[in-house]
Amino acid sequence: MSEGGTKGENGVVLFVGRDIFLGTMVSQAVQRAGFSSRSVTPAKVYNTVSEDLSVRAVVADLKEAKEYLSEIVEAGSTGSHPKLIAITFHTDLESKRQAQKAGFEHVIHRSQIASHLPQILVEKKP
Repeated sequence: MSEGGTKGENGVVLFVGRDIFLGTMVSQAVQRAGFSSRSVTPAKVYNTVSEDLSVRAVVADLKEAKEYLSEIVEAGSTGSHPKLIAITFHTDLESKRQAQKAGFEHVIHRSQIASHLPQILVEKKP
């Protein structure tokens, strides 16, 4: 994924992380759900979400964004109030607990990206 991103009719999904393999997996799942994807650094999430009302979700790689959980959750309460989704290794239970405690709505394992992420993206927010 690049700063330019990909085209999608349902809105934008921001990927927070630098892992190219993971970013590609997220981008493919996002596109299948009809969204466009862009990558941002943790430091730019708040400004991006608050300024771009087309952002529908923020997908954070917990390996990269663990120190920025509160900032990402705060960004989720601005702009279009995007869904907050964290991705972690299935063995990293502590990161999963931290993300849930911080306020992420969904925490999925890397192996669940293709099967779960598109479904989460198209679900209506309560």
